[in-house]
Amino acid sequence: MAQLRLNLIGHGIDLTGAIKNTLEEKFKRLEKYLGDDERREVFADVIVRKEKHRSSVEIVIYNVFDHTLRIKKETDDLYTAVDYVVDAAEKQLRRLKDKVKTAGKHEAQRAKRQITLVEEEVVEKPIEIIEVEPELYKPISVEDAVLKLLGSKRDFVLFCNVETGNAAVVYRRKDGNVGLMEMPSCK
Repeated sequence: MAQLRLNLIGHGIDLTGAIKNTLEEKFKRLEKYLGDDERREVFADVIVRKEKHRSSVEIVIYNVFDHTLRIKKETDDLYTAVDYVVDAAEKQLRRLKDKVKTAGKHEAQRAKRQITLVEEEVVEKPIEIIEVEPELYKPISVEDAVLKLLGSKRDFVLFCNVETGNAAVVYRRKDGNVGLMEMPSCK
């Protein structure tokens, strides 16, 4: 069980040994909600204020499950304020601990579901090769191939160059221009 380290601060009141013992004893109840790690220490400021006939107790618990809790109560009686703050802190810590536990469970279930989905996606489809007839039957000029490219939504046009008799490709470049690749003769 984690340990709660209290920093007792008094404003307008001297914290006597009896008051300090009461505060430490009451706030000791909160340790069971701070987690199971015995080496872990959680720090808290307990601020006790006394103004005329009013007493207030405020606790700020730092870094408990990556949260900071702050509870304050002002009443006529100091011990009533302490009891209220301890009860409220206990309630909030219980909720926070339950929230962290259920979030961990949900995260584990979500990870398990993702592993299952990944295993199902591994099914490989065979690659299918689809032959397309090139338009090499009638040789055309480079200018005609460029016009054919610009008049379509294609990224490239493969054609037989009328001037050289070789296969050639005109393609759209990323800079907006048109490129030409002439294939050397395979003979």
